[in-house]
This record gives sequence, C-alpha cells and structure tokens, in this order.
Amino acid sequence: MKIWKPGIALGLLLSLLLGAAPAYAKPYVSFTVNQQGSARLTQSAYIPVGVIDGYGIFGKSGAAAKAAGGPDFEVALDEPQDLFVDSGNRLYVADTGNGRIVELDERGSLLRLIGQGELKQPTGLYVDGAGNVYVADYGAGQVVIFDKNGRKTKTIGKPASKLFGADNAFKPQKIIADKRGNLYIVAEGLIQGLVELSPEGDFLGYFGGNRAGFDLERAVQRIFFTKKQLSQLSQKLPPSPTNLAVDRDGLIYTATVGLESKAVKKLNVAGEDLFQSSAYMDTNLSDITVDGMGNIFAADAVEGLIYVYDKDGSLLFVFGGNDSGDQRLGFFTSPSGVAVNGNGLLYVLDKERGNIQLFEPTPFALLVYKATSLYLDGKYAESLEPWRQVLRMDGMFDLAHVGIGLAYYKQGEYGKAFEELKIARNVTEYSNTYWELRRQWLMSHVSTIIAALAGLIALWLIVKRVHRKTGFGAPALRTLRRIGEIPLVRGLLHTFRMLRHPIDGYYELENGRASVLSATILLALLVAVRLYEVYGTNFIFSGIDPVRVNMIGEALKLLIPFFAWVVCNYLVSVINDGEGKFRDVYKGSVYALSPYILFTVPITVMSKGLTLLESVVYAYSRQLVILWCVFLMFVMVKEIHGYELKETFKNAAITVSGMIVMALIAFIFFGLSDQVWDFVRSVAEEVKYRV
Repeated sequence: MKIWKPGIALGLLLSLLLGAAPAYAKPYVSFTVNQQGSARLTQSAYIPVGVIDGYGIFGKSGAAAKAAGGPDFEVALDEPQDLFVDSGNRLYVADTGNGRIVELDERGSLLRLIGQGELKQPTGLYVDGAGNVYVADYGAGQVVIFDKNGRKTKTIGKPASKLFGADNAFKPQKIIADKRGNLYIVAEGLIQGLVELSPEGDFLGYFGGNRAGFDLERAVQRIFFTKKQLSQLSQKLPPSPTNLAVDRDGLIYTATVGLESKAVKKLNVAGEDLFQSSAYMDTNLSDITVDGMGNIFAADAVEGLIYVYDKDGSLLFVFGGNDSGDQRLGFFTSPSGVAVNGNGLLYVLDKERGNIQLFEPTPFALLVYKATSLYLDGKYAESLEPWRQVLRMDGMFDLAHVGIGLAYYKQGEYGKAFEELKIARNVTEYSNTYWELRRQWLMSHVSTIIAALAGLIALWLIVKRVHRKTGFGAPALRTLRRIGEIPLVRGLLHTFRMLRHPIDGYYELENGRASVLSATILLALLVAVRLYEVYGTNFIFSGIDPVRVNMIGEALKLLIPFFAWVVCNYLVSVINDGEGKFRDVYKGSVYALSPYILFTVPITVMSKGLTLLESVVYAYSRQLVILWCVFLMFVMVKEIHGYELKETFKNAAITVSGMIVMALIAFIFFGLSDQVWDFVRSVAEEVKYRV
C-alpha cells in the first residue's frame, strides 16, 4: 500500500486536472497494480452513467399517488447505509435516517417501501431467493424479517445462549443468510467475529473472527513488566468485521476496517480464509459485494475509491475518488454500499449525499473479466485470445502477461512462458518456468558440460607438466610477477591476503603494503559492485525494479555510512588510546570489505541461474559474505588500534552509537534547515507584499 499510494494520489491529481479540461476529457481515471505493488494507469474500467437521488422517481405507486391528487411522491434517502440487489435486479436500500427499506427497480424507479413505521434505524439488509428481506435494525437492537409481500414475519433479539455472553450487547449492523437459511450478523463491538444464528434465531456461535496482530510494544512490556502491571494495561483486541457478503457458492466474505493485512477475507465453512496473504487489500473498506462471476467489489469510505478484485483476491481495477466539492459524477463523499446486478451494472451508495451512482463496465473490463474467469477456472488455452485482446488495449497489463505465460506453461512451451512471465515479473511462476527450462537445457547439454570440464582439467595438467619439463610459458609468468610487484597492483592484490591471513594482512597494511590510493580505488570498485548487484540480481531475489533505482542514491546509501564509520571510529580511538591513524582506519575499513568486493559479483551471476527452490543458497551466500566483512572489520579495530578483545568490543559499540547520534543530528539539522528556509521565505514574501 505504501508503495502505490503515491501513485493513487498522482492519479487523483491527474483526474482533477482532467476534470478542469474541456468536456471531451475523461471524467476520471482507473488504476491497476502491477506485480511490484506499484499503481499504474490503465484503460477505464467503469463509466458513470447516472445517479439515483430520490427526487423525480415516481414508479407505478408514486405515479398513482400523484394522479390521485396526493403530494408528489419522493423517496429522498437520509443517510442510507446499505444496498442490495436481488436476483431480479431490484434494488433494496437501507434508508437509515428515515427508518425504512426502499425497493427500486433497475433504473431507480420506486417500487415500494418496506418496514416504514416498524423499523427504527436499519443499517444492513439482505434479500434471499424467496424474496424474504432480512434487516439489521441497529436502533432497535434486533433483526427483522419481512416476507416477499413486505409483511413482518419475525423479529430476533439478543440471543439467550450463555455462549453469546451475558454482558455482550446485541447491536446488529449488517446481515446476510446462507443457503441453509443461517444468518450471519455483524454486531457492534463483538470482537469474536460474526454472530451465526439458525433460521429459527438460535445462537450457533461466532464465525470468522479476526486475530490481533503482533504488537512490539506489548512484547517488550511482557519482558520487563510484572503480571500485575500488565493486567493494568489496556489489551490490544482484534477489530470486529465491518461488513460482509455471500456469493453463489455460499462462501462468506468479510471486510474489516483497520487491518493492515487480511482486510478482506473469503471464508470457507470452517471460517478459514482462502485468500493468499500476499494479495493486496485496502484497509478502509466500508462494504463489499460479489457478482455472479466471483469478482469482488469494495468501497473505500475514506478515500472514496472503488476496488475490484478477482475471485482469488488479485486487484484488477481501482477507480473513483473523493469528491472535491464540485458534485462530479464518478466521485463520492462517503460511499457506504456497493452492489452489482445480473447485467453487470454497478451501484454505489453514498451515505452523505444520499444518492446512488450507476456505473457500466467498459469493454476493456468485460474482456478482463472473461479472460480472468477462464484463467482461474483452469481453462488456460481458452483464455489466451482474451488475454491477447487485453494486451492490444493495454500492453502493460501485468495480469494478462501472467495469464498468457501460464497458458504457454500448461502447453509445455516454456520459452514463450518465460518471456511473458519475465515481463510481468511474477516471481513464483517465473521461477517455476525457469526451473523447467533449466532442466531441459541440462538434460540436453550435461554430457557436453562434463566432457568440457574433463578436457579443461586434462589441458591444465598437460600444460603444467610441460611447463615443469620445458619451461613453457615462463616468460609470461615472469611478466605477471613483475606486474604484481608494482606498488599499486600489489596494494590491490592485498585483498586476497586479507582473506587468508587477516591479522598479518592488517599488520602489513599499516606498514605500507597498501596505499590510500589503492584503498580509494577499492572503494570505487565497492560502489561499482553494489550497483551491479542492484541492477544484476535476479528479480526473484532482489525485489527491486532497476528502472526505479537512482544510481547516485544507491552510491550514497553505501558511502555515507562508510565514512560515518571511519570518522566515528577514529574519534573514538583517539579518546580510548587507539594507535591507529586516520588513514589506517580508512584503509583498514575498505580492506575489511574485501569479501563483498570479491564475491558479490559471482553471487549476483549465480542468482541468475537459481530458482526459488534454491533461494537458500543465495541467501546463505550473501549472509556469509556480510558476516565475513563484519569479522574483518572487528579484526581491523583490534589490530589497527592495538586493542585487546574487551577494548575492541567497547570501541566498536561506541562507534556504532556515535553513528546513530550523527544520523540523529543530521536529521534534526535538515529538518530545522527546512523550517528556517520556510521562515525566511515567508518573511521575504511578507516584505514583498507590503512593499
């Protein structure tokens, strides 16, 4: 979310700019999220086509009432909080402020009012296949059921079961029913989960509750506080679900405001979430609904965005946004409900405006739904052509590349699949495809590889034997030795000496084996190696998009901590009777990073030949290199300054603390400099205005 929120903000800004453009400009924009979690503009998914605001809606009963000389029949909504569309495409609105249920036809004409005078504060509703209307009457603290003719047939109050909890209040907010007629209710303050009731109203238990996430503050408190002190602290409780929906298969979906992950859950009969943990979910979803294809629609009450997910929880589209005050179609003030009818028409209920906006899916969205449905049903070959059509409309729609790649994969065309998944940067499927390609290549070339290795070994042995007997190649070896004796080259080659004999290596380094120039060259090489690592590591291990990498920024990330270490370490050693000079600390610190300079390039190259199955090889190799560098840095402090072990630990710890203090000072300095600059600029503008 943090990655692509700026993209959303940029898109909204563009939408505002587009809104100020001439009338032919698009009224708003749609987004999708690529495999790296970054927002990207895409073809419009839904177009706003109208609004139902309660005025001028007469319908049959309204027209009859008006013809009979009665007052104009209006159904102005007052803070409506829920919306439902039944199998006949009729709309039901929980008109909370007016204490009633409003039934409309597909285009918003009034059909009838339900529960007027019988409901107190309805906030949620559901209509089953038989036309029974279930209403969560928050104000009355009960569930009210109406039959298909609108007659009240049953009310259900607080469950009498002890398992419900004698101290728990029953304040129903949202409600649905499954195929068996069991009711699932979102009730205010019940952190245990949804209230599950039988068709007769008997309490069956709690269903699909959330769990409290890891709390670092609480974990630290458990270490240092007594049980009595802990009991006096407030506990972190899991949030209660905010809304819910049910699909044709009877699976229940919940949305919970405030959860960083798992904000939307797809629950099986056991209450287990079927979505992958990596699927992105917004944290402010006020309502969710599911269409006939299993696509999930959700409304963000804070940012006014509408999210569309496929049935596996992958985000397809984002559109809409907060209304900036110009009452533009397609934007919202406080969306509180979403619903989709059988024709794909999307309705969004705005609580603050008291209206319903209508959206029609574009051909692009319908094409994506068709391809996604085939793809998720395992019909990969059939999904190929729809995906290709999607790419003709939006060539960077990542999900299309993934779908095409998997279709090729299932057909055994791993080369084509590899190229498509590489474009999409889908880590898991890319790794699986590469594993198949590598297996095929090894099966075809393993005999050639073994023969080549054997030939190289035999050639090496022959050349070595000939050299010993005849002196073959002796001039070339003498030339290499003379080059190695050049001071600068000898200083650079000292990195290998540091790996084998670090204690002797630092002694020789202090005594002129390496120069400041050779150390500076190695430092430049260190930066180059780091940049190669950033750009060259296989993306299934790095997770970095090279296109977004700033080379100067990456170099500074390395150089600033390095020089902070050198300066702090030298200053600390001066105070603690260290023997090392500043240039020795500088040279020693550079040479301590020799393992990184020497082995990072091979590890980076190796990453290109590994899959996720061998990720442990890559991870352990990098960790070994880092630990080796830390060890050499420790040896450097000990040998350069002539410390014992205890003094070495003390020096290293104070040096790291000094670096942290230096970072804080820099942070404060730059923060204050911004404020000073703002103050100076404000004064200058004031002077300019008065003059």
